[in-house]
Amino acid sequence: MAMKPFQCAVRFHARQYKRATALLPYVLGKQTLSSRQNSCDTYVVSGISGGFTEKVSVDFTSVQSGGNAANFLSQHGLSISDYNVGSTPIAHDFVPGNVLLGDGVLQLKVTSYSGSGSVESAEVVTDDTFTYASVRTVLKSSTTPGVCEGNFFYLSDTQETDIEILTSTTLTGNEYVPAGVWTTNQATAAGGTETTDNVEFTFDPSQDFHEYRIDWSSSATTFYIDGAQINKFSDNVPWESGHWIWNAWSSGDPYWSNGPPTADSITEIRSIELYKGYTSTTSGTVCNV
Repeated sequence: MAMKPFQCAVRFHARQYKRATALLPYVLGKQTLSSRQNSCDTYVVSGISGGFTEKVSVDFTSVQSGGNAANFLSQHGLSISDYNVGSTPIAHDFVPGNVLLGDGVLQLKVTSYSGSGSVESAEVVTDDTFTYASVRTVLKSSTTPGVCEGNFFYLSDTQETDIEILTSTTLTGNEYVPAGVWTTNQATAAGGTETTDNVEFTFDPSQDFHEYRIDWSSSATTFYIDGAQINKFSDNVPWESGHWIWNAWSSGDPYWSNGPPTADSITEIRSIELYKGYTSTTSGTVCNV
């Protein structure tokens, strides 16, 4: 490979994190309806010492096409992004109108590029911040080439871990980008080297829904697909509180996203299950998850 491609979330620079309070209210400490309605006091994840005290479960299977995505997401502590990223060679805009409800799914749309201006893209982010989590996203990748699909934790360029799918190189690589799904911990020191690896798919991720999971603890980030571990990193593990983000976008970069897409791209999310509120000790009713 001629050069290491940039990671999707790297483009999510702090200076571009423009969510004003009016656009994205941070509801710190807020418990959503879904996190309150459970019978467990501590959720224990295999491989993580201690446990989590909160569960947020977002099930899109009952939603209908044309529904109000912003209202539905807000009930679960999630918001839609609205800002520009000055990526190269083509900028991209995260626009609220590209986050949609389909029949039984949340849709992240990347609009077919017109040939001028920015690429209209889509992003959803947690309202609150947290340190350590287990996040499971059931997702079907887009069939349209030229898009980066990100599922990641982010505070800054040195506090980040992510899973990324590049729709141009899911099954077959090119001159610059090998095939597979990307797992990454960005360098925790400015100018350092990130910990990253791509893993070849054993299936076509655009043909069905699969669960993509990151377990983030103080000692490691562990990556799973459909419950099977595909990677584990103990270097460059983030330790500060930040948001969890799901997005789909393109910049036309031949060393990463490729594209931009010549047809509308739709990434579908069927459900999100997020365990947070880390505690080093377990108490009350303990549930293994």
